[in-house]
Amino acid sequence: MSVLGERPRVPHTPLWTLKACQLLAAASWSCIARFLNVFFSDIGVTRSEIGILSMATMIAAFFGQLFWSMVTTHLGEYMRILVGTGFAGTCLVFFYLLPEVQVSFWCLALVCVVSFSFLSTGRVIVDAMCLSVVQEQKCEEHYGHQRLWYAIGCGGMSLLGGHLMDVFGSGFMFWSFAAIQSAFIAVCLVYLPTQKKPLSSATQEQATLTLKQFLNFDVMWFFADLMIYGLAMSLVESLLLVYLNEDFEQPPKLLLGAAVAVMCAFEIPVFKYIDRILGQRKERLTSVLMATKLLLAVRCFLCAALPPSKPWLVLLIQPLHGLTFAAMWSANVEYCQEIAPAGCGSLMFVLACGIYSQVAIGTGTAMWGHLAMEPPNGLGFRRCFHLATMLVLLWALIWQLGILIRRRLRTAETAEELQVLPVSPEEGSDIVF
Repeated sequence: MSVLGERPRVPHTPLWTLKACQLLAAASWSCIARFLNVFFSDIGVTRSEIGILSMATMIAAFFGQLFWSMVTTHLGEYMRILVGTGFAGTCLVFFYLLPEVQVSFWCLALVCVVSFSFLSTGRVIVDAMCLSVVQEQKCEEHYGHQRLWYAIGCGGMSLLGGHLMDVFGSGFMFWSFAAIQSAFIAVCLVYLPTQKKPLSSATQEQATLTLKQFLNFDVMWFFADLMIYGLAMSLVESLLLVYLNEDFEQPPKLLLGAAVAVMCAFEIPVFKYIDRILGQRKERLTSVLMATKLLLAVRCFLCAALPPSKPWLVLLIQPLHGLTFAAMWSANVEYCQEIAPAGCGSLMFVLACGIYSQVAIGTGTAMWGHLAMEPPNGLGFRRCFHLATMLVLLWALIWQLGILIRRRLRTAETAEELQVLPVSPEEGSDIVF
């Protein structure tokens, strides 16, 4: 029997539950996120309109995840939010199948905004839950051990989903999504605790007082890097399958699914072993981030060089995703926790997810979707990949200069502080002039 006034005991969250949530959330999400633009392409939506619709979904997801994260914090639990938003989002995706919706751009935009404002919780809240539980339980497994199951679910379902779309048509993706989402909701209902560990009043007050500390060079430079990198990455993340679907000689949907499966397969070893590379030094984190930028430039250049008659060669390029995303994201998760103001680690993580996954990817998709229109209305996909290559290389140079300048300034500030420290008489007696 609990003592009067004592907080109820927070149930223990088994780590296998985190892995199951990552696996099922990724499998269901891959049905929608990876193939929704292909579905738009198949029903006659233009590249420019696909870009606008993608941006609408991402912005809606960004504000949705901020809202639901605040609700989660207020309620002190994950389960009801994940179940409620998952059920609502699953019902809403079937509106995409209505002929009246498919023939109207504005109806498609409305369905995108409303559905993704609910579906946004499947990634960020599950990720935040994994990070929180691993830190609280202080177990040997790290965040990457949980996150690699997202890659397994995404890759496996993308390969199967591509085949099912070949057999049953693009619209079957929504039925696949609903089936897997039902399993995800069932796991959340049965195995997730109804209450997570609540924040103490002291921690809440500290978080409120330190929000102004976000306005510093380290945090702003970190957000700028996520934004520019995401703008370039969006061409590969959101529009690569549209590029393969439209600019090549009728590739099967199975190939599109295989392209996603290959890139996810190479995320798995990176997420599992990245902690051995990152270590505890911030300098090593920035080195990994610099390397991922250079590899992203190589990836964009190779995509532009694909021969139209051999779309299957994309399978030789996709392994780079293991580094350009998995290594980049793992390093950024560690880096954002390193530079986050005291008491604001969770908020920093949510903002990092939103800025990269929604704001940057969404804005970039709209930009590249317009630019990828065939000449004279646009540049075409191949020139867009060349432009993305130059953008990444230029930003890599600017970003590295900013890091070096900041590091030297900090070293100078530390030396100044050491010089002005008061010296006790006992310490001064040992100094030889």
